[in-house]
Amino acid sequence: MLGMMTVVPSICFARNRTADSLLVKRMWHFYEHDYSEHEGTEKNLYMKYHFSSKRRNVLLNLVPTMYSIARGNKDYVGESYSKLRYRENNNFEMQRQVICGTIPRHRSVMPSLYKIITPNLYGTQLFQDRILSPFHQTNRYFYKYRVTHKGNQATIHFRPRSSNTQLIAGKVEVDVATGRILALSCEGEFDMIDFKINATMDRRNPHSSMPDRCTTEATFKFLGNDISSHITCFYNCPTTLPDSINNYDSPEMMSKLRPVPLKREEETIYSLRRQEEAEEEQNDSIQKGTSRLKEVAWDIIGDNLINSTSAHHENLSLHVSPLLNPLYMGYSPSSGISYKLDVGARYAWDAQHYLTLNPRFGYSFKREQFYYTIPLRMTYNARRNGYVEMTWGNGNRTSHATLYEAYQKAMGDNSEMPDFEDEYFRISNNNRVYKWLDVTAGLVWHRRSSSNPDKMSQAGLVTHYHSFAPTVSLHLRPWEKGPTLTVNYERGISHLFHSNLSYGRWEFDGAYKYQNKSIRILNMRAGAGFYTHRSTDFFVDFTNFRDNNLATGWEDDWTGQFQLVESRWYNESNYYVRGHISYDSPLLMLSWLPYVGRIVETERIYISALSIEHTRPYYELGYGFQNRYFSTAVFGSFLNHRFQKFGCKFTIELFRRW
Repeated sequence: MLGMMTVVPSICFARNRTADSLLVKRMWHFYEHDYSEHEGTEKNLYMKYHFSSKRRNVLLNLVPTMYSIARGNKDYVGESYSKLRYRENNNFEMQRQVICGTIPRHRSVMPSLYKIITPNLYGTQLFQDRILSPFHQTNRYFYKYRVTHKGNQATIHFRPRSSNTQLIAGKVEVDVATGRILALSCEGEFDMIDFKINATMDRRNPHSSMPDRCTTEATFKFLGNDISSHITCFYNCPTTLPDSINNYDSPEMMSKLRPVPLKREEETIYSLRRQEEAEEEQNDSIQKGTSRLKEVAWDIIGDNLINSTSAHHENLSLHVSPLLNPLYMGYSPSSGISYKLDVGARYAWDAQHYLTLNPRFGYSFKREQFYYTIPLRMTYNARRNGYVEMTWGNGNRTSHATLYEAYQKAMGDNSEMPDFEDEYFRISNNNRVYKWLDVTAGLVWHRRSSSNPDKMSQAGLVTHYHSFAPTVSLHLRPWEKGPTLTVNYERGISHLFHSNLSYGRWEFDGAYKYQNKSIRILNMRAGAGFYTHRSTDFFVDFTNFRDNNLATGWEDDWTGQFQLVESRWYNESNYYVRGHISYDSPLLMLSWLPYVGRIVETERIYISALSIEHTRPYYELGYGFQNRYFSTAVFGSFLNHRFQKFGCKFTIELFRRW
C-alpha cells in the first residue's frame, strides 16, 4: 500500500495530488471487486456501420477483406442484431441473428475494426490482444494522469508516456465516490487504423464493465487509399430473439429491432441499392447471366488470391489461406526466402467426435525445396483428448560428414555429394489417462533417398536409408500453471518394412510459459536426448532437436529453435543438451525511441545454449521486435565463447490479424 501511495502521486497532476491519486487508484480497483458479467450472461447487441471511400485505387484490391468495397459504390451501410453470451474472463461469443446491408453477400470488411468497438475496462488490454488499458493498475507506468473535479464526478485525462500504437490518449468521466467509469472518450492507432471511441457505460447496471452505447470512428489509409468508417453499437436492446434465428437477411425485421432510426444519409444509400437491384431485375436473362458470370469470376480472383477462403455447411468447415499474400512469406538464415500455404478442413459428428485435416505446404527458394506436412486426425473422445493421427511429410535435404568423406574418397576430393531427401509417415494414438498425463503411442517410417542415386552407386555407397520404429511419449502437466514435461522413447527395428537402420533413442523436454498481468511473457524450454545405440551414424535424427522448415510468424516456436545452427549438427551427435529463454514485453527498449518506437509493438530477447558431441559450448543471443508490418530478429552465435556468425529472421505481419 505504501509503495502504491508513493508511485501514484508521481503520475497525477492536480491541486490536491493525494485526493487525485486516491481517485485514480479507486478507478483501477473498481472492476476488480465489483465486476458482475459472469459466465452465461446474455445481452442483445444492435450494430450499424457505414464505410465511405474518400480515395481509392486498384491497390485496394490487394488488401485482405477490402475487395468487397474496392469497386462499385463509394458508400456502404449495414446493420446486424446479435446475441452476446459471456464466458469467463470477460470474453464473449457473438451469434449474429438478423442482418441487412449493401455490402455484397454481407462479406466481412476490415474485421480487425470490429475487435476495437467493444472496450473491455476490466482487462489488462482494452481490446482483444491489443491496446494496453490505462484503466488497469499494471499499466500505470505507461501513462500520465491528470484529474479535474466536477462535484460528485471527476474527469481523468490520460496520455501515454511514449508515442506508441499500443497506447491511447483520452479522458473518462468517473464517479468520485466509487471510482466507476461513467463515460469514455479516447483515440489511438492500431493495425493501420486510426480510431476515435466514445462510449457511455451502462447506468442501469452499475457493476457492468460493458458500455450501454459505443461509437467508433475509424480511418484506414494505405497506398493512396483513404477509407473511413462509422460504427455505432447498442448493447442493451430489449428484444430477445430465439436461438434458431441465425444470419437471417431481413430489412423488414431489422426495421422493428433497431433502437434508433436511420440517418437520412443511411436511408439514401439503402434506397440507391434497392434501385440498383430493381434495374438488375429488368435486364434480360442473357445480360443477367453475363453479369453474374463476371461477378463470380471476380469473386474467385478477389477472394481466393488475396483473402482467406472459409466455407461452412452443416457439419463441414473449410479454410484456405490466401494464395497471393505477402504475410505468408518469410526469411531465415537456413531456408532463405520461403512461402507457405495453410489449408484446414473439419467434419464434426458432434462435440466429442470430429475429423480434421490441416495440411501445410511451403517452398524454400534458397534450398529449392518443396515442403509439405499433411496431418489427418480423427478425434474420438475430445473430453479425454483421445485421437488417432496420421501424418505424411518431408524434412530438409541433408548429408552426413562421415558419408561425405567416404564419397569424396571414392569420387575425388572436389566431388560434391548429392543431398539426401527425407520423407516420413507417422501414425499415433493419444489418450489422456489422467488430468495431468497424456500418453501417445505410434509408429514412424522414414525413407531417406539420394537426390542422385546414380552418383552414389558409382561411389559404391547406399542410395536409400529406411527406418521403422515404434515410439511412445508421455506428456506430463503435474502443476496446473507449471511447466509441461515430455518423455519420448523411439526404438528403430531393422529388417522390417525394408528398414536398414537400428537404434534406440530417449528424449526429455520441458517447456514453461509464464505471463504476468501486464502481458509480459517469459518463455523457458530445456531438453536433452541421447541414443542408447545406433547401427550407423547416418541419418538418424531427433524429434525435439531439429530444424523447423515451415515456421510461421511471431507466435511460432522461434523461442524453442536455434536459428544459426548448421543443418548437419542435427543428426551427427549421439546426444544433445539444449536450453532456451526468451522474454516478451511491450515497450521494452526500442519502443521508447522517438519516431521508430512509435510502431514497435512487442520486443523479445533470446538466449539459447547447446551442447553436442565433438562440439564446444554453443550459444545464440538474439533480439527481435514485432510491428504491424513485420516481425524480425537478429541473432549472433558463439562457439567456445568466441563470436561465430551473425544472422536474422524475418516474417511478414502485414494484415495478419485482419
